[in-house]
Amino acid sequence: MASRPKKFRYLISTVGTALALAFGTTAAVQASPSAHAANQPVACATGTTVNTTDGPVCGIVNNSVTEWLGIPYAAPPVGSLRWQPPQPPTPWTTPLQATSFGSECVQVFPGFPSGGTENCLFINVWAPKGTTGGSNLPVMVHIHGGGFVIGSGNSDNTLLAATGNEIIVSMNYRLGIFGFLADSTFGPHSGDYGLEDQQAALRWVQKNIAAFGGNRRNVTIFGESAGGSSVCDQIASPTAAGLFERGISTSGEYNTLLGAPTPLETQDCKSNLPSQQQADAAGDGFASAVGCANATDLAACLRAVPVATAAADSGYGYQDGGNGTVSPTINGVTLTMSLRQALRTGHVNRVSVIAGTDRDEDLVGTAHTAAQYTQLVQTQYGKYASRVLGRYPLSHFDSPNIAWRTVAADSDTVCPSLVTDRDLARWMPVYGYEIDDYDIPPYTGTTAAGASHVGAWFLNPVSPALDANQQALQDEEVASVTHFARTGNPSAPGTPYWPEFGHSRSELALAPAGDSAVMSVSQIMAIHSCGFWDQIAPHQ
Repeated sequence: MASRPKKFRYLISTVGTALALAFGTTAAVQASPSAHAANQPVACATGTTVNTTDGPVCGIVNNSVTEWLGIPYAAPPVGSLRWQPPQPPTPWTTPLQATSFGSECVQVFPGFPSGGTENCLFINVWAPKGTTGGSNLPVMVHIHGGGFVIGSGNSDNTLLAATGNEIIVSMNYRLGIFGFLADSTFGPHSGDYGLEDQQAALRWVQKNIAAFGGNRRNVTIFGESAGGSSVCDQIASPTAAGLFERGISTSGEYNTLLGAPTPLETQDCKSNLPSQQQADAAGDGFASAVGCANATDLAACLRAVPVATAAADSGYGYQDGGNGTVSPTINGVTLTMSLRQALRTGHVNRVSVIAGTDRDEDLVGTAHTAAQYTQLVQTQYGKYASRVLGRYPLSHFDSPNIAWRTVAADSDTVCPSLVTDRDLARWMPVYGYEIDDYDIPPYTGTTAAGASHVGAWFLNPVSPALDANQQALQDEEVASVTHFARTGNPSAPGTPYWPEFGHSRSELALAPAGDSAVMSVSQIMAIHSCGFWDQIAPHQ
């Protein structure tokens, strides 16, 4: 893997922490007590056998929820199936013990253990205990975050299933170079295998979820961070048409405003993604790096590269010192345009959407000194740096860290999310939000993180227990998203009114202790200097 310049050392730490929050690896989100480690199945509970189109499966009961874990939804993408679209799994006849999570997909990122296998295309299902085929419950399908390079669907979704009385599904999808490498040797529309895996899982839901008690015509996809940008990608994807009715994109705006360097390849909801030509050129670089450039059969050579070699030589992707593409690209089939491009003409899947961000999101770095603050501004904004420093003088902030956090959040996440919501609202119902919860457990660090990336989106069980103020926010969020999944409107009984963006030009500011309140777009724009940022990066 290419060595990193000094200026990125603190960026990697910041992104790593945020990615941990994005897919639930911190101590705050616990695995289900009955969700056993991969490949360690336990006995099935009586009465849990369900017939899928591939074969029967049986699961376990965890308090008030029945779980089926580690069900194959596609063939292992190994050998000749590496860097190919997902293929159907081999059917079985004996009940599969779906009592433990399947393997995570191969993943490498600094600060995290390298792990996973290529045999990782598994799906998990949670249903309220006693649910039977024909119950016709709403279905929520989770797409995990992690920058498209780490993470898994192996998390605890019992809270949503039990409290919302809905069917919850999660999946693993191919990550990094294994999920997104494009190369002309694989055909004219290579890459985006991770997005195709997500769609294969959604097609599995369409074929099978009724047997678990779900309504295949009432499917909501939801995700955070890269899962949030995956929701944006699926809204833009022609091949996802008809696979879902609603989408929830949480913190899906996190790349830099002007595309300046970060440890994550360009990938979020506002990004112009690499073209097929650019991706294929990056694939040529990967082929050279792994010693396949002059191979007689290039595809066979690439598919024979050891996992560790492929992961090491891809690094952070071609945009950041590595080789090949490690996140979505415009491959001409799965994605023909980015979300923003598709929204200009309405070539999108017209679904109902919840979308938003946290007030203080920052995946770009931490400024401990005035010099670091100036350096970060200069690195990210180039010729606009003096204007940014004039708009955000360090003298107006308590510390360089808070100054930089404010600049990064305003330019990279909050203001772009308003533009995305505005563009979405031209074609579909949109409910926007901003999380203003500044005291998010379990933060005990020495820097003031504020309402940071995915920080207070409490849809999973949290340990240690939330305090009363945060518990009120969790109750509100769970009620809102499950009501949205059921009806298309997040204004659930007992929760604050959540206005539709297109009609009201307002969003909901989510806060603890029952203090969530409606804010107008003009208020948010004024607080976050969005007019200033729109001048720097005008949106067509």
